[in-house]
Amino acid sequence: MNIFKKLDSSSSVFRNESVFSPDFMPSEILHREAETKEIALTLAPLTKGRRAASIILHGPPGTGKTTLARHISAQLREATSRAHPVYINCAEQGYRYSILGAILSSLDYAVSRRGRSADELISYMVEMLRKENKIPLVILDDIDMLPSDEKNGILYDLLRMRENFGIDSAVIAITNKEDFMARLERRIRSSLLQSVVKFSPYTPQQLRDILGERAKLGFVPGAWDAETIGLCAGFAARNGGDARLAINALWLAGKEADKDGSEKVSVAHVEKIKAAAQELLRSGQEQALSKEEQAVLAEIRKAGRIQSGALYARLKLNERSVRNYLEKLEELGFLESVQINSKEGNTRIFTARK
Repeated sequence: MNIFKKLDSSSSVFRNESVFSPDFMPSEILHREAETKEIALTLAPLTKGRRAASIILHGPPGTGKTTLARHISAQLREATSRAHPVYINCAEQGYRYSILGAILSSLDYAVSRRGRSADELISYMVEMLRKENKIPLVILDDIDMLPSDEKNGILYDLLRMRENFGIDSAVIAITNKEDFMARLERRIRSSLLQSVVKFSPYTPQQLRDILGERAKLGFVPGAWDAETIGLCAGFAARNGGDARLAINALWLAGKEADKDGSEKVSVAHVEKIKAAAQELLRSGQEQALSKEEQAVLAEIRKAGRIQSGALYARLKLNERSVRNYLEKLEELGFLESVQINSKEGNTRIFTARK
């Protein structure tokens, strides 16, 4: 029998596997009611064709920032034809030029293959927005991934459209970094510091509720139980309250159940996939580090074991900044350190965790 037909004919714990995808958009965003209201109130002027304040969504990974921003932008699109929400993943569109091109593409403007300057793209964008009578709402997800000059450049373009071109605009900047504002140029900070919405990690009970809803939609009846959900929720709660990790763990456990030919996702299946889910989490966390933080981590991995003083000498970075990077990397679990007393005084020795 053909192997794919055989797979089709076998039973599965899944009835809709797509609900476990990172791109899945639930009809309701659980446990983010206060954040939803605050963002909606800030953006409400757009429904009247008026200018809205820009917003920073700040919090650890997996706390619902991206999902809520996309959910609200979809609702805004339904409420008014004046607003033009555009979602940009800055990890994929890593430069000012490519972001401007993506905004133009969303306006059905075909960007010529012939080289155009960024200023030309801005002129075309202004022309299209005037023609269509639209107010752009640009969601810059993972904005920390942009190089400093590109980040300041695109924010200046978007936040100063009224002053420069008489066009209203709004930005939602999504960041994991606590010091996001401090890294921006002063002229940008004054325009962006209008509304900051902080997202806290989900609690174990909140994660159970989220997983329960996904399980109802994604698994066949009887293929899961409260114990399995609780184990996935607890695992994610111990790793920063990351809903993405919880959902991914439940999905991987379901795949393990299918591999075993089981009709139900069990505790044993969850235990078996924890290491794989943890590795996915670490990989995502490392990708979210700044270039400077990644450089510090790479130097320590290269050395194997290094004193803080030697590290400062190798890295051509501000010593205070390096100390901040080291503290964060240790908090995230990438590094461990011990303090020793030497002739030169107290120092720390850092090693990278495997």
